[in-house]
Amino acid sequence: MTRSTSSLETFDFLELLYMLAESRRTGVLRVYRTQEFQAWLQEGRVRHLEFGYLRGVSALSELLADPRGRFNFEEGQIHPDPHLDAEIDAVAMEALADLPMPELLLQGPARISSPERVARMSWTLRQEGVLREVDAGTPLRELARDPDALQMLSRLARLGLLVPRKSRVARLTVAVTRQVKGVAVIDETILRRWKEDLGRHVSHVALRDPQNVVHTLPISAGPTAGTQLMLPPELLVKTRLHVGDAVLVQPAG
Repeated sequence: MTRSTSSLETFDFLELLYMLAESRRTGVLRVYRTQEFQAWLQEGRVRHLEFGYLRGVSALSELLADPRGRFNFEEGQIHPDPHLDAEIDAVAMEALADLPMPELLLQGPARISSPERVARMSWTLRQEGVLREVDAGTPLRELARDPDALQMLSRLARLGLLVPRKSRVARLTVAVTRQVKGVAVIDETILRRWKEDLGRHVSHVALRDPQNVVHTLPISAGPTAGTQLMLPPELLVKTRLHVGDAVLVQPAG
């Protein structure tokens, strides 16, 4: 019986393999070339990899080095003598280590997109230190000065496990408060999102006054501030803002 196949010209092979694994599929993914590549999955776990005479992760590395051919997935097939029992993340990280380093396009602060998946991987003490630096918001350009860290970060980014932190800019309406002195009040929900994005506590914000002068203000959280930037009278005078003005506010530092 002839099996329907598709070309890898229109697919990212690693993304295809991830899609099958994350869907907890059981079967064999075959790529047809001069020699046949086989990736056997059982409930999403990688059980066997084969490419010509190569077995294991080296077979996947060989295919990723030149990902072409036609493929199909045979549902429900179980390898009679599997040599692996691993999660796709661990297999993919090891396979990418044997290839030229993917370009690290991320340069600023980043975050781990799935801490649970990363936590299940095996890391050296040095690599755990790099992950802590990422979590602390250290820009990747600084971490990448270490060649070993660069390789690790590049592979995580290739797998979609490392994504940029996006500092949110909030458009807020100026209001007056007499409950505090010397600090601006911003809704605690906004501050929590900024902390998640930046990986650190936000203690100051930056905003521009009508004369285009940038002001940096200390802040505190307000549970009911909503879309308001609440300023005590002395900060209204300092910033030359008026009640009702709309301003763009972002984390400072």
